[in-house]
Amino acid sequence: MYAVPGLDEGLFGGYATAMDTSVAWINDYLDRPVDADTQAELLTNAGFPLEGREEVGDDIRQDFEMTSNRGDCTCHVGLAREVAALTDRMLVLPPVNLTTSGNTVESLVTLKNEATDHCPYYTAHVISGIQTGPSPVAIRSRLEARGDIPRSNVVDATNFVLFELGQPTHVFDLDTLAGQQVIIRMARKGERFLPIGDGAIELELDGTELVIADAEKPVALAVVKGGAATAVTEHTKNILVEAATFDPIMVRHTSRLHNISSDSSFRFERGVSPGQVDAAAERLCSLILETAGGELAPGVLRDGNPMPERSVVTMRTDRCRSLLGLEIDDTTQVSMLTGLGFEPSIQNGVITATVPWHRGDIHREVDLIEEVMRMHGFDAVPVHDTMTIEPVNDPAEHAAREAMMASLVAEGFVETVTHSLIPRAGADTWLPTGASTREVHEARAAGVPILRPSIIPSLVRVRAHNADQGVEDLRLFELGSVFHRSADGTDHEALELGLLMDSIDQTDSIRPLRGVIDHLAAVLAGMDAVVEVTPCDDLLWLSPAGRITINGNDVGVMGCLRAQPSLGDRRLLAAAIRPADLMLHEPPERAATRLPDHPAIERDISAIVMNDITWAELERIVNTAELPHHEATTFVTTWRGKGVPDGHKSVTMRLRFRAQDRTLMREEVEESMVALLDSLRSGVNAEVRS
Repeated sequence: MYAVPGLDEGLFGGYATAMDTSVAWINDYLDRPVDADTQAELLTNAGFPLEGREEVGDDIRQDFEMTSNRGDCTCHVGLAREVAALTDRMLVLPPVNLTTSGNTVESLVTLKNEATDHCPYYTAHVISGIQTGPSPVAIRSRLEARGDIPRSNVVDATNFVLFELGQPTHVFDLDTLAGQQVIIRMARKGERFLPIGDGAIELELDGTELVIADAEKPVALAVVKGGAATAVTEHTKNILVEAATFDPIMVRHTSRLHNISSDSSFRFERGVSPGQVDAAAERLCSLILETAGGELAPGVLRDGNPMPERSVVTMRTDRCRSLLGLEIDDTTQVSMLTGLGFEPSIQNGVITATVPWHRGDIHREVDLIEEVMRMHGFDAVPVHDTMTIEPVNDPAEHAAREAMMASLVAEGFVETVTHSLIPRAGADTWLPTGASTREVHEARAAGVPILRPSIIPSLVRVRAHNADQGVEDLRLFELGSVFHRSADGTDHEALELGLLMDSIDQTDSIRPLRGVIDHLAAVLAGMDAVVEVTPCDDLLWLSPAGRITINGNDVGVMGCLRAQPSLGDRRLLAAAIRPADLMLHEPPERAATRLPDHPAIERDISAIVMNDITWAELERIVNTAELPHHEATTFVTTWRGKGVPDGHKSVTMRLRFRAQDRTLMREEVEESMVALLDSLRSGVNAEVRS
């Protein structure tokens, strides 16, 4: 049952977490009935809170909240199993009565599954010579109590099995299947498909959907919607009964893509095991034979992956008691899990449980412990008047993040929070060398399908908006995820800090941004952190550009942003930093230091050097000169133009000298300056201007 005409497809809408139930229907699967109040109390205490109640004739409809991992309880047998496990009752599974006759199913139809990744298991039965008509009162009353509208015996049977066992099924008019073929495949781009239902609009498929097709066309949008062309009508005599399981991600994709949801897609999105399919198919065939007559062809068509093994999970009984804080003995724990169908055995205090097909949510020891807790009852947990809370220190990553952001705010930056999707146009500009972009489906991306490979294009968009509003001299930052796919096909996600700031002037200096980087390095790695910027020319979005290392570790790039159409001739400086490694440890504390007792003497030097001489080289020469009383060297400016030969630049630096125990004499500083001038001439062939 993908979506039956008249059925309330909006009941769950693919998103809701509710299950409308009939009190009498749940009791159909218990050896002794349970009244409505007791059902509500038991299920609420087991983790399914009652949301609403309504009398429906002689029955009562109750609405229970479902968590998304409990697809097994979106049916009456599932809830009856919970009630039986919580009481001393027995679960009574519905009967199946099947006899076969006539031609084998293989002689009547062929099956081919071309998409086993998305449809792991598909089965088909054939029933010939049915007579459609109203359903018996027993079936109609159960559906009506739940709030559904009965249609016909065949259609109602699919709905009944869906809400009885939680297994979506579908029935095709066999005589309308072209070539008597059933093919599970991906849609072909541009194919047309008319869904079942009054007022349905024909869909154009884009090739990313999974469909059930005959020899000519799609006849069902797998799991989500059946097709009008093969729908069962009052004239139908021969039917193909489908029961299968489908990939939840594909179900969700198709449902969202075409804005179509159904009770079937709701369940498949929560997972349906291949191990449940055969029993549900046999139950459906039994109901159809009982209510519509006909002959069941011998055999079953099956295609898909091999049946998976049932999971086995172990649980330490002592660990269960310790984690819950409850003294539940080993025998009781085994009994609780037995009632839920886990087939447990125990040895040396360890329970080994074989997970039933319908419990796809059980994977770990703690999952079994939760089951014991549910069976014990959340309402039975003793409540203490006081609670002991032990403060926990902030993780290093959190502390580093806070320090980094505080530092940037102090530097005049404004934090932004932008979407992680950007337009396709120009997205490749921001990629690392040899990488490609990752994208989401256009239908969900609203024209911006690319997962951003850098934070910078997001900041550019924010800066352009503010420029349009007349905002000048703006500094922006954002810390967020960036994405790309490497040449070997591996997908990458990383944390990036993006910085974007207006240039103070129109020169090619990136020094203001370098100061920000130095400050960040000091905050994250200490005052003695060594920051180096090495020129590079392999970036499409920065010129000039440099690669940043902090204490020898490559952390990102910085430079002048190339012209952006949205920003006109505005000159911006940008940096993209990967701070994850710097955030592994608490930011170093800054120790207070005594202010100097004696004045300093400063001297400026302007050295004409070749353009390829970096500031780091000049700074290294100063530091290795071991000048007496040298305290610090700072950059002042760079000049290219009048008085400086082509291919050269004049770099002005300021040196500060200070003695700790006295006031320095000028003569002492002059001696150091003469020594430094000699080092610059011999080290980089500098011509000293002053």
